[in-house]
Amino acid sequence: MSARGGWSAAQIGYCSNVHPARDVAGLQASIQEHFQGVRRQRGLAVQDSGLWISAQAAAELQQPQVREALLGTLHDCGVRLTSLNGFPYGQFHQGAVKAEVYQPTWAEPQRLEYSLQLAHFLALALPLDCQQGVISSVPLGYAATWDEAQQQRAEEQLRQLTAELASLHRHSGKKILLCLEMEPDCVLENTDQALAFFKRWQASDPHHAYLALCFDVCHQAVVFEDCYQSLQRLLEARVPVGKIQLSNALICQLPLADRQRREQVLQALGKFAEATYLHQVKARDTRGQLLAWADLPAALQAIEPAQGQCPELRIHFHVPLFSEQFLLAELSGSQQALLRTFDFLARHPHFQPVLEVETYSWNVLPGALRPDTEQALLRGIAAELQWVEAQLHQRHLLRTLHSSLEASAHAL
Repeated sequence: MSARGGWSAAQIGYCSNVHPARDVAGLQASIQEHFQGVRRQRGLAVQDSGLWISAQAAAELQQPQVREALLGTLHDCGVRLTSLNGFPYGQFHQGAVKAEVYQPTWAEPQRLEYSLQLAHFLALALPLDCQQGVISSVPLGYAATWDEAQQQRAEEQLRQLTAELASLHRHSGKKILLCLEMEPDCVLENTDQALAFFKRWQASDPHHAYLALCFDVCHQAVVFEDCYQSLQRLLEARVPVGKIQLSNALICQLPLADRQRREQVLQALGKFAEATYLHQVKARDTRGQLLAWADLPAALQAIEPAQGQCPELRIHFHVPLFSEQFLLAELSGSQQALLRTFDFLARHPHFQPVLEVETYSWNVLPGALRPDTEQALLRGIAAELQWVEAQLHQRHLLRTLHSSLEASAHAL
């Protein structure tokens, strides 16, 4: 980020895990078709991006000629690579991904190898004026299948990772942060868990400065956190946040007294139940107790017998940022969490993480909400980015490039 503070429009990017890309050839096609399309709709010469690079593509990038070809594509298409999504390892669009998205965990050697391949590529790809890049990653693993032995192996591997990132920094001059992304039902789900982990980590790892958090607004809204307060606690504890993923959770208000309307709302909510991704659900009952279901279909089965006990459900379904209502008035987004996040940024001008839109579920939205063409999808992504710009502008956080000298500093 610039010492002047704020973000330019070009620095507001989006994550490419919304676009299928099995290998480097698919990645290049996506950059040429999708990223360029969104950038042009925004009227920008260049645009920061958060590429998702699969494990297969990361392995292909170990070949110098493949690596140089992708770097050339990035340059030619006006893409400034400052961030990577290193969370999904394999296919993210074909078949039922569900809890497989957490595999391999940080207890498995494949996760370490993959993350280091990404880090070395990002250090090469960073723009000349950018000294730091970020990679989001799995929050250790899925809590339901986690144990102490896996925790120990994960921490051993993370120490290997941070030592290698420190060495990479010394040799390349580029600092790469690996950012663990808190997520519902994972080992690191909430701010309390993240604070406890980083307190131990910072006391034990000499290279702890290379491990940070990725703060996904949707995820923290789902677990009923106030994003302003969560970020405040992390900042006060000196837990580094390298990336904020701007995302919008689905919220369902259930009518308690009107059974017929309640059934209509649940029927509409059922249209968001789909077979590809895991959509964890959290709720508070009328006594304030936190309830949880591993996926939306399980929640829908459980809610009707508990009629009247759950006035609000929060669903891990990344819905478009700019939309306030979905199908019915009772189905809305967690935009309040996004606004609280922007308010925090406005109050803390020296806190300047990468900001990245991550709405990967456009293509599994209910039919009435889903883009029907590729161009409609790109228009939707561009509209999300423009919505973010408007929020930053309202808080005096949107920086304009005033001179050709400053503009050239944002070239590739």
